[in-house]
Amino acid sequence: MGLNTENNQNIKIYKYSPIAKIFSKFLPKAQSEIDYEKDDLDKKELIECINRARNDWINANREFEYAQNDEIVDYYTYKIKACQVRYEYFLKLAKRKGITINKEYL
Repeated sequence: MGLNTENNQNIKIYKYSPIAKIFSKFLPKAQSEIDYEKDDLDKKELIECINRARNDWINANREFEYAQNDEIVDYYTYKIKACQVRYEYFLKLAKRKGITINKEYL
């Protein structure tokens, strides 16, 4: 137990040293910091992202209707699914933030 205490004290010293502060800028960020940055969209940006994702999804469905060969059909199938997932992600993000959008804005 004595060794763990000494190691913990050493970690605390190194964590707050000036060199550690300099190198911390080059180290990967903690997961909580990354999640916070992802969720750091303001209301207008999030609404614009939702509108763009919805329009991309609609356009992918339209383009699918005019696909000629099997490879293009496969491409648009994946594109439709990707656009759908992206749209649903932004909707969930807006719901978590408590943002409501009138249908007339979509």
